[in-house]
Order: sequence, then C-alpha cells, then structure tokens
Amino acid sequence: MNIPEIERLITEAIYNRPKVTTAPLNLYLYDSKVICGGRIVMPKDAKFVAYVPNNCLEKGFNEQEWKLIVQKINQITNNRHDDNKPKETSDKKQIKQTRFSERRREQRLYYRRPMWYFQNLNKVRHKGRMVDISSNGMGFTCSVTSQNSLAARQTISTRLDVPLFCKDGSYDMVRFDREGQICRVEKINNSTHRVALQFSQPLPFKPAEQGLPNSIIEKTLAAL
Repeated sequence: MNIPEIERLITEAIYNRPKVTTAPLNLYLYDSKVICGGRIVMPKDAKFVAYVPNNCLEKGFNEQEWKLIVQKINQITNNRHDDNKPKETSDKKQIKQTRFSERRREQRLYYRRPMWYFQNLNKVRHKGRMVDISSNGMGFTCSVTSQNSLAARQTISTRLDVPLFCKDGSYDMVRFDREGQICRVEKINNSTHRVALQFSQPLPFKPAEQGLPNSIIEKTLAAL
C-alpha cells in the first residue's frame, strides 16, 4: 500500500469507529484493512497498530503521529509479505534493514501563503492558506461551511504560487494549477479544517530541495 492509500484507510477507520463503547479504542490492521475498535472484538490475528486517545478522535492526529502510524502499518505489511518469501541470510537482512532506515520522504516546504481551490464543474472558487508543500502534494487550511465542505478521497482543483529559487538566493513565483485527491481532513476547530492533498501530476521541481541552505530559504519566505 502506498502512503496516500494508508492515510485514506486510517481516516475511514476513525470515521467508522464504534460510536458507543467503553472499551479503549485502537487501530488494527486485518486482512489489508485498517480497523478502529476494541481488542475484545478484534480477530486474534489482527495486528495492533496504535492506541487512539480521545483527543485524537476530536482533533485528529498531528503530523508526527500520522507519520508513526503510517510507518507502523508499512512495517506490518512488509513483514507479512516477507513471511511468504524464502528466508534470507542475516547479512542480506541487515543490508535491507539499513537501506530501509536510510530512506527519507521528500522534505516539505513550510510556507504560509493564500491559495485557491475549486470543488465542482461550475468552478466556484474558495480560498485556503497553504501550510506545507512538496512536489507530490500539499497541506492547507480552509474555513469550512456547508457550501465548501471537503472529505477524504474527494478530487478538487487548486491554484497556487510556489517560489522557484536561483543559486544567488533570488526567486520567482511560479503559478500552478493542479488537480488532486484529498488524503485526509483534520478538524482544527468548528470552522477551520486542515487538508492533505496529493497532486495527480507532480510539480516539476521539489520546493524544499532546491540546493540552497535552509537559512536562506527561511529568511526569504519570512519576508514574503
């Protein structure tokens, strides 16, 4: 499973959780599905992923918690697949584990700037505010009403400006129109949601990995 698919399964599991229960709620992986429920009702071979405290049910997981949960599901899935393969020597296992631990997801550019999104064919435009961006997707916040509510797996179109840096630290703002699928929606408060979006077509460059020191990028962005 890829990361957006895992995030979608987690979001659906939380949404479909038992609403009336006194048992502690956890996330489990069972038969390639993510389930939120109590241990007492889970099949014996369901794999424990994470405990889900009440504050996460109300406010959602933060970025670090999402990352850890996704990593745990990936780890369980990889181990399950490995059980069906011939046993490897300890040297080969150590090499694979080292390579896995050294892999890093693309850095995100943390970037507060207005953006626009469109939900339907009549192109009613709604305003949001970018939180972070990579070449494959972005996070943004938006004020939510009954007319512009968003949900996981929904496809929307966006219009955004991204800084493209030169070697001397100067930059140009490049405008992109990108369609994408929503991976998750987190409630910040009653009127504001945070949205994670995966682009259907990546940006032609990595916004946070442009060959300049972070100090220069941060100083430039702070002045925008």
